[in-house]
Amino acid sequence: MKTRLGQKIMSLLRQGREETVAGLAISDRRALRPLMGRLWDPDPRIRRHAAGAMGRSAEAHPTLGLEMVRRLMWALNDEAATNGVFGIAALGEIGHRCPEILEPFISPLVSMAWDEGIRLELLKALGRVAEADPRLVRRDLARLEAFVDESQEEERDAFQRLVALAGESNRERN
Repeated sequence: MKTRLGQKIMSLLRQGREETVAGLAISDRRALRPLMGRLWDPDPRIRRHAAGAMGRSAEAHPTLGLEMVRRLMWALNDEAATNGVFGIAALGEIGHRCPEILEPFISPLVSMAWDEGIRLELLKALGRVAEADPRLVRRDLARLEAFVDESQEEERDAFQRLVALAGESNRERN
């Protein structure tokens, strides 16, 4: 990230200025690459702000949002889906701000929940989507529940939060 634009994005993310970064991504598509690259930053705060900026960008420019979702899904569909694990938070933020953009990708995301390396992040991201539009996640709760590892407290809690946001689990209906 030696470009001037990349350095500017990093500086803004350090300051938590997601709205400004989103504006850069909207006005200059070249900003998308360094912004998406920050999703893999070692600093979780930078990753969180980058995901937030991507959500804001999608809200203001849905075509750009769809492009970001496609790139992130491509990273997850790589042979080692865990390479795309940090992009999942951005999918959640995009889905929170623009559920209609993420809607066609919910089922494919849920189908990846078998992968324990990304499951927790998927549950958290789907929770963000459910905050905005619970019906998008509700239909896949039973499929998700089949993958949840009850022995993993954080995973179990993320799923329970998702159920609380989106509706009943399969177990509660029986």
